Amino acid sequence: MTPQATPLSKRLTIRHQALIRLAGVMLVLMLGISFIGANAFHTRQQREITQKLEVTRSFYEQTLPRVEAQWVETAAQMKSRIEFTRILEGSTDLRWAALNSFLTAQSEFLEFSNLLVLSPQGKQIYHYGSENASLPATLDAIQVGWHFASSTGDMYRIIQTPIWLGHEGQGTLVLFKSFNVSTLQALITPETHLHAYGFGRLIASSNPFMPADGEPGREGLHEDAEPPVIQIDMRWPHASPLAPTLVVHREFRDSISLTEFMLRPLTAIVMVALMLWLGLGRWLTRSVRRIESLENATRLYAEVGSVTEASRLLAPAHATHDEIDDVADTLENMMKRVQERDAEQRTYLETLAMLEEAVLELDCDGRVVHASPGWYRLTRCPDSIKGTSITEFIHRDDVSAMRSLCDIFMRREKSQAQLRVRLRNDSGIEQWTECRLIAQFDLNGQLAGIRGVLRDITQTYLHEKQITHMALHDALTDLPNRVLLEDRIKIATRMASRGAQRVAICFIDLDHFKKINDSLGHKAGDRLLIAFSSTLRNQLRAGDTLARWGGDEFVLLLPELADEEDARGVARKIETALRQPIALDDTDYTVTFSMGVAMYPDDASEVEGLLSHADRAMFYAKTQGRNQTCFFGEITDKGGSKRELYVQNRLIEAVAAKSIEAWFQPIMDASTGECQVVEVLARWHDSEFGWIGPATFIPIAESTGVIRELGHQIWLQALNALVAWREQGYTLRVAINVSKRQLFSGIFSEQLVTELAANGLSPADIIIEVTESVALLDVAHASEHLEDLHKIGFHIAIDDFGTGYSALSQLHEMSVDELKIDISFVRRVHEPAGFSMVQAIIHLSKALGLKTIAEGVEDETTATLLTSMGTDYLQGYHFAKPMPRADFDQWLKDRPAAS
Repeated sequence: MTPQATPLSKRLTIRHQALIRLAGVMLVLMLGISFIGANAFHTRQQREITQKLEVTRSFYEQTLPRVEAQWVETAAQMKSRIEFTRILEGSTDLRWAALNSFLTAQSEFLEFSNLLVLSPQGKQIYHYGSENASLPATLDAIQVGWHFASSTGDMYRIIQTPIWLGHEGQGTLVLFKSFNVSTLQALITPETHLHAYGFGRLIASSNPFMPADGEPGREGLHEDAEPPVIQIDMRWPHASPLAPTLVVHREFRDSISLTEFMLRPLTAIVMVALMLWLGLGRWLTRSVRRIESLENATRLYAEVGSVTEASRLLAPAHATHDEIDDVADTLENMMKRVQERDAEQRTYLETLAMLEEAVLELDCDGRVVHASPGWYRLTRCPDSIKGTSITEFIHRDDVSAMRSLCDIFMRREKSQAQLRVRLRNDSGIEQWTECRLIAQFDLNGQLAGIRGVLRDITQTYLHEKQITHMALHDALTDLPNRVLLEDRIKIATRMASRGAQRVAICFIDLDHFKKINDSLGHKAGDRLLIAFSSTLRNQLRAGDTLARWGGDEFVLLLPELADEEDARGVARKIETALRQPIALDDTDYTVTFSMGVAMYPDDASEVEGLLSHADRAMFYAKTQGRNQTCFFGEITDKGGSKRELYVQNRLIEAVAAKSIEAWFQPIMDASTGECQVVEVLARWHDSEFGWIGPATFIPIAESTGVIRELGHQIWLQALNALVAWREQGYTLRVAINVSKRQLFSGIFSEQLVTELAANGLSPADIIIEVTESVALLDVAHASEHLEDLHKIGFHIAIDDFGTGYSALSQLHEMSVDELKIDISFVRRVHEPAGFSMVQAIIHLSKALGLKTIAEGVEDETTATLLTSMGTDYLQGYHFAKPMPRADFDQWLKDRPAAS
């Protein structure tokens, strides 16, 4: 099947193009060479004119001064002859007759036509020659050097010289040299004509039959003359302004005419053009046919897709082994590759159709151009959707987000983006999808289309939602945690400032709760906390917030209060309700509590200040005997606890004395039971207060600024221990906690690397643990520092994960390797709610490629359950408590399966 060619009348064939270009090249060549030849002829002519002009000028520049000098010399000789005869020294009556006779005798040799003798006073006393009346009679006129006799039309060169007149003294001999045709005839050379101009007119001409139309000032070639002449203006070499100008006309004839000069190259061009025309004609025709075979084969392949038929049409192109043959080979190979890629693409499309993800191609307006089979499975839409707007399938609350993204692509603010939207369905169940879209731009930079991949993330979203709830609520009581509480306090105080209202922050602590825990156990204590929080929550207004602060401490937020008395009314209501015993394990328990209240804006205007003052008021209530409510405004000592100040001073002294100890707790591999990682913990024993827990002294260290020095001391002790363990053959790694101040220090990473290198260790031996609050509350700042540490080679772990600070989107941005599940979740893993929370965290970690570590494992049952759920590492009292260095070394030696 041969494809139908375009009619010749509608296109210009390569053959015609070649002939037109060849003719054009010949024409341009002829015009170019003609121009170059004419320019060369003109240049040659100008060179010849310049040469003749310079030769002629040089000749007369040498001749004219010589003639002038000869005239002056002749005048001097005349004077010498006259003085030699001593005629002028005779008597006055006879000397002029004698001089006249002498000059008459010398007339044949006399070159001067007239002669004057002037007395010492400048008066004419003698004249010889035919001119008398027209000659100048005064000395001033004579001294000009030139004279023109208007009556006769003759011009004279006047030469004066002093001459001795005897007893009269020194006179002047004035000689007149005629400047006429004879003078010019003596100066001419072959092909030269001279014309003398002076006193504003033509004085003489060497060729009276040749009109002298070249006035002075017109030097150069005069082509209008016949024959053409070259004019040169030569002023007579005399200083007088009346000296004549000699106009030299030299005949100029070209050695070769322009026609003769151009005939030969033009003839050669015509011959070359004729040879090219005859020699290239058949070759061009054959080559054009071969090129046309390339076009025909390409068109056939585009229409039919058959490589065999296209190869048959390429036969003329293979007639000669040259570039066209190479192009034909390349074209055949390209067709084969295209055919192979088409088959490969069909395979990819078939494979893509098997996937759950949907691949979409949209136009600039968001209409569907193409959709993979995964789209129809995702949306359960059986019909073709080509040309339908993507917003028709998106939940109405998410349509604006999709349109905004299309507008962003249109404005070229982004080239790719990711968002989550819900799909419309009739089941009433939200179906969440994750869209990853990329903009396609044309060569002009304009949006040409949008491509993307959509996948169903409903289960992931539900897990994230659950984790988000866990992040903002207490795992035991399901009350808001610190993060959510602080956020609500900020909102409440902001609203109160606008309406001139009050806000109360109530810090509640159960009295003697430790005794209940010690006597009934932790689980009974947890049930008591749940019952207490439930009873307390039932007494609150709709806008109030009850949050668990930690342990047996709760915080109550009371917004929109008119005055302090409203807060006292709520406190009395709570006290009345909690006087009733709480049933626990078939036994009623009466629970008392101490509560401190801080008022906004009376006591403080910031969240930290309100919480701190409420805490102090609660502590004051405990010191006054417990089971009561105290308002911060009623406390006489508001400067803070003396004990806290004392502990602060003792801590600063302990850090300066390097008394903070590093204790070690093993982290076990859940699958093998081996100890692979050791967590380093800070412990402080004070001589007066005994052991003080990290929960007490770490916040004090951070507030006083000694946390960096404290952390550095623990770090150095950990390095010393790790070096010793490596020397003993243990391949352990060390996990060390890092505070916010340490992490955000500018020299932290450099200091770690330097000290590791000094001890022969590498960053891969260290796991940096940062709490969830540090890592994820300030993601933009922390991410940069964690990314630097991760690039260096440190492993990064998020400690206390799930306690209320993180969001999944933030985890995507962090360079994290491990998540440590908080102990509060692990303790409730045997309950349905706790189990689902821990399971969700483990699934989330695996989806993000992270390892999980469970803290607070206290029995074999919990360890077995966590291992079956997929936890990677276990840590807790079931394996070992935190130990000093010596005890941990002994523990390692006593374990036969130690790493």
